[in-house]
Order: sequence, then structure tokens, then C-alpha cells
Amino acid sequence: MADNILDVPSGRGAVVVCSDANWAWQSSFLLMRALALDPGAALDHHLYLTGPVDPRILALLPPEIAVHRVDSLPDSFASAATGHIPAATMLRMIALEELAPRYARVIYLDGDVFQAHGALADLMQVDMGGKALAAVRDRAQWSAHERRWLRRYFDGLAQEAGIARLDYFNAGVLMVDGPQFSARGLARVAVDFHRQRPELCKFGDQSALNFALAGNWCELSPAWNWQVSQQILVLAAGQDPRLIHFTGPIKPWNDAYRIFPPEAFGAMLAFLERHDLVDLLTPEAPVHFDPGRMERVRMRKLQRWEGDEAGKRELVESYLARRDFADLRLQPTVPQQ
Repeated sequence: MADNILDVPSGRGAVVVCSDANWAWQSSFLLMRALALDPGAALDHHLYLTGPVDPRILALLPPEIAVHRVDSLPDSFASAATGHIPAATMLRMIALEELAPRYARVIYLDGDVFQAHGALADLMQVDMGGKALAAVRDRAQWSAHERRWLRRYFDGLAQEAGIARLDYFNAGVLMVDGPQFSARGLARVAVDFHRQRPELCKFGDQSALNFALAGNWCELSPAWNWQVSQQILVLAAGQDPRLIHFTGPIKPWNDAYRIFPPEAFGAMLAFLERHDLVDLLTPEAPVHFDPGRMERVRMRKLQRWEGDEAGKRELVESYLARRDFADLRLQPTVPQQ
């Protein structure tokens, strides 16, 4: 199903991104940027792909990125597709199951994550406190005013997992402890739960992973998974996140009204231009923005995304002020001379 993986030195880490054809260039961009921001070559880089992928994308990948082709997804994965979330998101289960036995730690990234700055290798320094996974709390639990239907949903998952309260993580950025994750068969636990209890997997395999890891994960600060929404986009500048996760249906590459700050799409556009792949952009890409026709609508949208900064900050202030995140004592990676 996947290419052979050579034995790796004990203690080494890996980064993996998974995609179908729809996000193949975005996932390639993310991995190549992660590679460029890994100054000491501290991590191995892996790309899992399913479905027909433009051969030009495969041709641009450097040898430092190991490509794994998955011919087909299990039928049970299809139910994970909801709205803007494709079934291919379940590839992370295959990737984590295969890579965890070979690495001390495996860092998984969704294809709609943008690495703003810093080295992913810094995560290798985090003391996970004996837990099998490190992640960032889902933004649904950043606010003290949690929606009632979500609270009921999280309580239902907690009851199923046999714990009093479920601290629910976002699965767009994950770091697993390879030996623990592998020995406990946690990918398989999550897949089985997703197949057997789909009514409890409202957010697909993310919910299944939260069931499998309930009480067995440590919390990273939101700098490692800043989950963009209308409520918190305006607060990102003050937090200077390392990883920006475009969780909703609007992504940098289909941001037709230029709602997001330009850095992420600017880097993506430069990547596409460098590799002569600009034709892969859709008509919804920001490059097609027409000020004369679209500016008025843009201003209305910006008001929703950028308005009431003080009110939005108040909702999440206590969460952002926490000092007990596992990564806060990290020392940044210094490039080797």
C-alpha cells in the first residue's frame, strides 16, 4: 500500500501530510516549506497520497520527501467526508499507524495548515509527560461560553470513553509518541470506533481520535494550531502563531474576497509561480479579485471577520493567558553553522 520505509535512527522524528488529488499541491507546498524551515535536517518528511495526482506535482518533490501512494481508501472512510472535509483526511490513520513504530515522534499536519515561522523540530523538545499525543485544544473549547449542543456532544463522548470530562483537541496538528501510540494500537482503536459508532463521530476521525486518546494527551499552546475563524482571526497578530490552520471552508487559495492577511497565499502563489503551476488555481483564488465588482462585498465580510476585537478577545482571554501549556519552555532551534 505504501512505499517501503528504511530503518531510522532511534530518537528521530518525522513530519507527515496526507492528501488526495484535490489538495496535492497545497500539501506539497506545506511539506516543502517545512523542509526549508528545518535548518538542522532534524526531521524526515513524508507525503501520503491517494487518487490520481497531477504528475507535475510529483515531479517537483525533492528526494528528501518520501512519497507513499495509497491505491484506495477503505469503504468505512467515506463517512468521514463532511462538508469541506474530504474522506482523504482519514489517510492520517494509515500514516500514523505505519510511521509511529519507526519514529520517536511523528508530527502530522493537515494540508490547510500554513507554517508561518519557526522549525517543527522544536516540538521534539516538548515534555509530553508520558502521554501518547500532544495537540492543541479545539477552538470550540477556547471560550468560556461553550455552545450547549457542543457541550452535550462532548459529554456524550466522555461518557463513552469512561471519563468525567472530555478535553477535545483539534486533529489538524498532532504529535504522537511513536512507541506509545504504536504499542497501544491507537490508530486502530480510532478507526474501529469510527466504524462502530459513527453517530458519535460528528467531526469524523477527529472525534474518533479524541475517543481513543481521551485522557492520554498533553496540551500545546494555540501557537501550534491557530484555528482560523471569524471569532479569532483578528486576534492572531498579537499571538504570532507558528502554525495557522484554516479550518473552515475558506482557504487561502479560495479566499475570493481577500479576507485573510496576504502572507499565506503570497507564499503559496510564489511556490506555484516558481514551479509553473499557477494554472492549478481556481477562479475563487485571490488573484482573480476584481475591486470594482467585489470591494463592497469584501468590506461587509471584513466587518464580520475583523469587527468587535475587544469582545472577541474577552471570550478567549482566559484561555490565551494560560501558562500551563506543555511547549512554553521550548528553546527555539538555532540553524547549524
